[in-house]
Formats: sequence, C-alpha cells, structure tokens
Amino acid sequence: MRYFIYLTLFITATSCSKYQTLVKKGTAQEKLDAAKKYYEKDDYLRAQPLLEELLGLYYGRKEREEIYYLYAQSYYGNDEYLLAGYHFNNFVQTYGLSPKVEEASYMSAVCSFKKAMPYELDQTPTNAAINALQTFINQYPNSTYVADCNLKIDQLRAGILVKVYESAKLYHSLGYYQSAMVSCTNALEDYPDMINRSELSYLIVDASYQYARNSVAAKQSERYEVTLKKIKDYKQEFGEAGKFQRDIKRITDKTNQELAILNN
Repeated sequence: MRYFIYLTLFITATSCSKYQTLVKKGTAQEKLDAAKKYYEKDDYLRAQPLLEELLGLYYGRKEREEIYYLYAQSYYGNDEYLLAGYHFNNFVQTYGLSPKVEEASYMSAVCSFKKAMPYELDQTPTNAAINALQTFINQYPNSTYVADCNLKIDQLRAGILVKVYESAKLYHSLGYYQSAMVSCTNALEDYPDMINRSELSYLIVDASYQYARNSVAAKQSERYEVTLKKIKDYKQEFGEAGKFQRDIKRITDKTNQELAILNN
C-alpha cells in the first residue's frame, strides 16, 4: 500500500511538472495537441487554460473555430453552465456557417435547462429555459435533438405545474379564501394540463363556501349563490362521481340550508 501511494504521488508530480512545462514553453501546436488529449480524457480543468491561450494564438486562423467550440464544451464539462451557455451562443454568432452551429445552438439551450431552478424557487430561469429550447425547435424542426428538447420542456413544465398547484393550495390552507378562489381559477385556466384539476376545482368550491360563511350578513346570500354556481361548474367537468363528490354534496347541502335561513 505504501509503495502504491508513493507511485501515485510520483506519477502525479511528474504529470504536473510536464503540464507546467507545456504551459510555459510549449509551442502552439504542442499545446493544441495536448488540449485535445486532455479534452478527450474529460480532463477539462487542464484543457481549458490551454484552449483559452490558444484562442489568442490562433486568432484569425481556421483552427480557432474548433478551439472555441472545445473551449465552450470545457465549461460545460466543468458544470459552469452560465459561461458555457454564453460561449456556445457566442460561437453561433461568430461562426454562423460552421457545421457545429446546430449543435452549439442546442448546447446553449441545454445550458439554460441546466440553470433552471427547483420548483420551490423562482421560476424565471425555468421559463427562460423553456423559451430557449422552443426557439431551438423552431429553428431546427428536423434536428435529431428535437425529441430531447421536447422531453426537457415537458420536465420543466411539470415543475412549473407543481409550483402553481402548491401556490394555489397555499392560499386555501392559510384561510385566504377569496385569494384561493382567484389563484385556483387562474391555475386551471392558464394551464389546461394542470395536475390534480379535480382537487383545485374542489378547493374553489370550498373556498367560495367559506368566504360566504365568513362574510357579513348583507353579503352572504349573494356569495352563497356564487358557491352554488361553482358547484355547478365542478359537476359539469367531473360529473357526479369522483374523489371529492362527498365533500361537494356536503357543501351543497350546507349552502342550501344557509340560503333557506337567510331567505326566511
């Protein structure tokens, strides 16, 4: 074991020494060859400084196109998605006729996807990622990357649906019934594929009933009538069966009882 440790340390030291010598004294071609080898071995930490220097050394030459693409990929390999996305996008702008433009455009969109936030956090980066992926699909509708972009969009939308669903429920849980009605209604109208539609529809009914019950007497009759309308809307979509049917019947009976009392 001791011999193995010493051997590992020796190899590491030798390797570092060779790398430093290459950085300080290597020719442009030697650095380019080495950068490609490091890149192929996924050693982006060593490839990246060499590629960055080579961008200047090969400025104005045809080799720079490949160097810049590898440079952008090295940032992606190091999980630096903000910088990777910037360089992929810049590559597209700089080398518009390159055969790598489509792949670079796709990678730029993927970097946006990687920067998307969990559903609990701000969804601005998530919406930006959806737009970036959709833009790629619109630009390259026949690309082999389209299927993957659609899968990524579905994944991002699923997170947004969860966030909207949880936010809508939160108002009801906190007892803000008027806000709950608005939030749940907007969620269902804005997202036809909203998860747990029946639950949010039920929460609209319950929030309407609670809002009417806690209103001043002068407003109760009008608001109980709104509750009956919400119940009708629920039944039109989900019929007489379903997970919340017993709760809907309970609210219907109580609403009619309260209206009968008020009318008398």
